[in-house]
Amino acid sequence: MIGIVIQRLALQFILDVILFPIWWYTEGLRRVSLGLWNNLQDTNLTLSPGLWLKNIFKPMYGQTDFQGRLMSFFMRTVNFIGRSIALVLWFTILMFVLVFWLIIPVFVMFMIVRVYIMQ
Repeated sequence: MIGIVIQRLALQFILDVILFPIWWYTEGLRRVSLGLWNNLQDTNLTLSPGLWLKNIFKPMYGQTDFQGRLMSFFMRTVNFIGRSIALVLWFTILMFVLVFWLIIPVFVMFMIVRVYIMQ
């Protein structure tokens, strides 16, 4: 009985080690990509630069005089530029996370080879 359990555990361990890279670059990559995409969409909803651009010519606080409209335009323009830059920076960070996800197994294998074989 114990021999069968040990045999199954050993077989499962070997299969997990062999199939891990396949999972990492298929299902794991899909999950990470989907999570990053959802994070980018949430960040876009939070920053919503499109909403600021859509309302760029509407006066803030109901001030319809020339100075109020001019100030609203410049404030919304600066706000739109700042939020767009923040969104682009966040997208860049998320792309670095994705690239890091792809590089991790290669880096680990390189370090294992370097430590155990190159000594």
